[in-house]
Amino acid sequence: MKLSPDALLLGPLALSWPNLALLIGILAFTWLAARQGVESKAWWVLLATLLAARVGYTVAHLSTWPSLEAALLGTLDIRSGGWNWWVGLPVGALAAALLLRQESPRLLLPGGAALALALLPLGVQFSLTRPTLSSAAPEHASRMVQYLEPAQSRPTEVRFDQLPRPMLLNFWATWCPPCRAEMPLLVEYQQKGYPIVLLNAGEDVGAIQGFMAQTGLSARVFLDSAGLQRAFQVSGLPTTLLIGSNGQVLARHLGPVNRAQLEQLLRQLQ
Repeated sequence: MKLSPDALLLGPLALSWPNLALLIGILAFTWLAARQGVESKAWWVLLATLLAARVGYTVAHLSTWPSLEAALLGTLDIRSGGWNWWVGLPVGALAAALLLRQESPRLLLPGGAALALALLPLGVQFSLTRPTLSSAAPEHASRMVQYLEPAQSRPTEVRFDQLPRPMLLNFWATWCPPCRAEMPLLVEYQQKGYPIVLLNAGEDVGAIQGFMAQTGLSARVFLDSAGLQRAFQVSGLPTTLLIGSNGQVLARHLGPVNRAQLEQLLRQLQ
């Protein structure tokens, strides 16, 4: 077992801190509800809470989706996360009151304990990712990285600290299904002029060019020739980092980003 800024590492399994918090919360709630003798109805309360939190998140970011159909599909795809607990928790409380009526207070202990335990992984993540007060440039700032332009057959070199800042740094690989799924979205926003750096995690030029040709994508792609994956403590792919003007990491996201999450990260660049 190992702790990283993005996840709890259990051998080859990388369980992101938000997902771990959600899992712990669900397990604690259902176990304690069973101890209270209301397990069957607690599952319905939990389902209502999760569904409302997911739909609430989608509705709050509805303007970022190109169409209503895309928003609905995004709601069903929970791999990238995105929950609005300010909507989900009140709906869950209402569901408990309707289903359990006078017995609804029996869910206060399971609900409160679940929330408290779910905050523990998020606290660990905060302690691992909080910005330092040091003003010194990161050690990887002077490292050389290679990049390929769309019509370029051989890579060109550039110093990492010469890349535009702030920027969104995305670690990906052609063999990674979630990376392949989010790539068209990242390329779309890179072509719009946003400073999105697509950094391939250790593959050769041929594999990258083959993937771009196969998918029909046209983008500037960087090669991790400077060991940046290790320098930024990337524990899984894809991982997207928000790099500030001073070179420090301001935000991290393990797993694929959806359109709403990408828009939210890009707003922090301004």
